[in-house]
Amino acid sequence: MAGATVVIDHIGTLATMDGSGPGGLGLMENAVVVIVDDVIDHVGPMGSIAVPAGATVIDAAGAAVVPGLVDCHTHLLFAGDRADEFAMRARGATYQQIAAAGGGIKSTMRAVRAASVDDLVALAVPRLRSMLARGVTTVEVKSGYGLTVPDELKMLEALRLLPYLIDVDVRATLLAAHALPPEFTTPSAWVDTIIAELLPEVARQGLADACDVFVEAGAFSVDDGRRLLRAAQQHGLAAVVHAEQLSWQGGARLAAEVKARAAGHLEHITADDAKAMADAGVVAEILCTAQVFLRGQRPIPGRLLADAGCVLAIGTDLNPGTAMCADLPLAAGLAVTQCGLTADEALRAMTFGSARALGLKDRGVIAVGMRADLVVLNATSPFSLVYRWGEALARTVIRAGRVVHSAPAQH
Repeated sequence: MAGATVVIDHIGTLATMDGSGPGGLGLMENAVVVIVDDVIDHVGPMGSIAVPAGATVIDAAGAAVVPGLVDCHTHLLFAGDRADEFAMRARGATYQQIAAAGGGIKSTMRAVRAASVDDLVALAVPRLRSMLARGVTTVEVKSGYGLTVPDELKMLEALRLLPYLIDVDVRATLLAAHALPPEFTTPSAWVDTIIAELLPEVARQGLADACDVFVEAGAFSVDDGRRLLRAAQQHGLAAVVHAEQLSWQGGARLAAEVKARAAGHLEHITADDAKAMADAGVVAEILCTAQVFLRGQRPIPGRLLADAGCVLAIGTDLNPGTAMCADLPLAAGLAVTQCGLTADEALRAMTFGSARALGLKDRGVIAVGMRADLVVLNATSPFSLVYRWGEALARTVIRAGRVVHSAPAQH
């Protein structure tokens, strides 16, 4: 073996998430993992390999180890505060009523437009730090609160800076089609501007991996979404859709039609929609924190999506208006109790499935040749992640072969 070597030994339960065994968790008892540089070099039972001379040894002391968690859907880059909207919703105001009163996405838009790149970065770092403490090593972040060409670019520029300040892999998504900017009278006109001015610049600078669109009544139509996503694909960006969250509009079918990488929310999806998504290879993002945060929302039909054959992913949907939560394991626990997933499905969804939602095949699984993103838990069972709500259970977080977070061991 050459290069820097890290050995994690005395692992009580290793959840490889490789699809084997009960629930596809690939459970292995009394295991050892060897990392060379940023890649997993060996996975096996204790004693299956001699500890290399000079290796850094991490004693798991009987704890569980899982792949680095992947949060596949967030809006964590924002300014401003919308706590008053939470109170309004508790008094019975709807999403649409809050937006009509000047709140909602446009409230955050005003704050983001007034913020500098440095302001946005400073606000985002604590949110990312909270995610890292829960074992998240990769996070997707969307733009969509600037809603002008310069302000959307400003958001994406801030996202590019974040990994230099907090050791999490940030994957950027362009979501300029999030709401209609006040400067435009029709969604189609704003989509025209995104296609003509914003997409080429995003592609030229390599500022995003994907392009998302909010297909919803009062937001963007299927036709506008199709135009935008086809143009994004021509620029080399993957397609993603916010679909069927507040009503059925055909967004899931659009995702299947354009072979989108993923579609998220899906509260109002039908069985035929789910089958179309599965057949097209569209990953289903279950965003249960938003479902619960928005009072009275229809439960996301996780069981329907799973039974249709969709690859499942889980994200926090962290955002200031409808899911102010940075806790991915909590989102996974809610997906079990509110959406019909098994605990096994939820664990795979926030590792293997969420990596696939981002088009990443080098993580989400602990296997030889995969990127060395792993989490040693302050727990003996991997199911503690979906059972012990609200706890930051990551004892040691390794990203790309380096320890990037440590917490005291709990006994």
